Amino acid sequence: MMRWLRSSLPARAGLAVILIAVLALASSLSAGLIAWFSQGDAAAINTAGSVRMETYHLSWKLAAGASEDIPAIVDSLQQRLDSPALRVVLEDGPATSLHRSYRDLQQRWNQTLRPAIERGDAAFFQASASSFVEQLDQFVTLLQRQSEHKQGWQQTIQGVALFSTMIILLIGLYELQYGVVTPLQELVDATQRFRRGEFQVRVNHQSEDELGQLATSFNTMAETIEQSHRTLENQVQQKTLNLQQANAALELLYQSSRSLATRQANAEGLDELIRRFQQRLPGLRLSLCLQGQLQAPARQLLALHGANGRQVCASSDCATCEQHQSGRPLTFSISNQGNDLGELKAHFVDGHAAQPWESALIQALANLIGTTLSLKRQREQDHRLLLLDERTIIARELHDSLAQALSYMKLQVSRMQTLLRRGEPVQTLETVTAELREGLNNAYRQLRELLTTFRLQIHDDGLVEELKDTAEEFSHRGDFQVHLRIDPLAFELSASEQIHILQITREALSNCLRHAHAENAWLELRQEGETVRLSIEDDGRGFSGEVDQREHHGLNIMNERARSLRGQLRIFSRTPQGTCIQVHFQPEFLGQPTEGIAT
Repeated sequence: MMRWLRSSLPARAGLAVILIAVLALASSLSAGLIAWFSQGDAAAINTAGSVRMETYHLSWKLAAGASEDIPAIVDSLQQRLDSPALRVVLEDGPATSLHRSYRDLQQRWNQTLRPAIERGDAAFFQASASSFVEQLDQFVTLLQRQSEHKQGWQQTIQGVALFSTMIILLIGLYELQYGVVTPLQELVDATQRFRRGEFQVRVNHQSEDELGQLATSFNTMAETIEQSHRTLENQVQQKTLNLQQANAALELLYQSSRSLATRQANAEGLDELIRRFQQRLPGLRLSLCLQGQLQAPARQLLALHGANGRQVCASSDCATCEQHQSGRPLTFSISNQGNDLGELKAHFVDGHAAQPWESALIQALANLIGTTLSLKRQREQDHRLLLLDERTIIARELHDSLAQALSYMKLQVSRMQTLLRRGEPVQTLETVTAELREGLNNAYRQLRELLTTFRLQIHDDGLVEELKDTAEEFSHRGDFQVHLRIDPLAFELSASEQIHILQITREALSNCLRHAHAENAWLELRQEGETVRLSIEDDGRGFSGEVDQREHHGLNIMNERARSLRGQLRIFSRTPQGTCIQVHFQPEFLGQPTEGIAT
């Protein structure tokens, strides 16, 4: 029972209310009972007083000699002495002095005073009346004492009930203050401090009731949240550290990719890359194993460790390198487009397993190295192809120009030898000699043009400035004015496209200089949607019929360059006079170029 009361605030509050209600009910019941028992005391006292008054009245009548009134007074006195009010009071309890006083009164009246009246002995009655009145006074006094005793019990009961109620109220106020109000204030204060971020705050209240359970739950919750917050802070710090390391590594990868993309990859550069990467991830050790050429793999492999410690590994196996003997490194394949280029081995000095983000960064490094090596080999292959292409162009242009001129001169020499054997006149020999000299001059001129063409390159100023310089060059060399109209392009042409455009322009202006006899020439470069159009026009004599390819071998060169641009070359007469050469092509930047056919 007590344990149940200690563990429940509503139980204690209900018990206090019940006790107060019981005390109030008991006080009310006791007051009602005492009042009910005391209600006949006043009537009894009045009746006793009236008996005394009737005794005085009877004594006065006897002294006056009014005998006719005496019987009525005697009956009235007898009725008052035997009144129910007195008997009810006497029936409330056991025999006491009040009962004895009442019996004495009745006995003295019945045995002494009433017989004296009946005898008519007035003197004896008057002599005994005074003692009878004294007995009545004693009886009234006893009645008053009895009534006062009852009232005293009522006051005692009410006082005890009031005192008990006050004690219960004081106990209730104490419990309310120290068992409810103070713990609630402590809980509210702890809650406000906890809301401000003081996660270490705790409630000191301890009890078995609901507030004690609430305090215990709050402390448990606060401890859990504090632990979670501490764990979260540690995780945030660890994640922040990981992100900082990852950002540093990503920045290194970005810088390294830019560096490796702008220069040729070599062992020194890769060694420096590995060294800087290891500095960003403390405790990381890397070993880069590179194999030989794809076409003919080397029997000996090269290992780099980021510390200028290059090693040549044994027969196609980097595992023999010293740095690979410690720990169990992770192996990351270095490949590109299905070609195996080597492997990157990684392990940590403290022996911990690589986290996912660390493995991802190392794999990104391996991919970067693979891409760099692949680009290096691709650049070398492109360079070889470019050399072959350039040699083919040189051979073709030598064949189409200088070789034909030399063949012509060879024929002229053979003709002169024949004429000399026949003994032809000097005039004939001088004619052949003049033709031979003209052929040599043409060959020399073609050789100079070819040298100019082979030395041609695009400088940092760009294609527009080169076209301007070309226009000024031919304006000074010839008797015609070159007008330049170039629209800004929405994209940048590749280097090969710029070279082809510049060569076609020079060849067209060279033909205009030698054959057109023009006064004006117009050079135009503009963008038409996704197509670039190059146009060279002149107001010269133009041409009619088919063009003689033997005399204009440059047309074949322009046609070949138009095909290299994957475009279309058109040559047609200009109205009212002159010639127009146009090249239409789609730049590589836009993709999906279309093949063109020269006309």
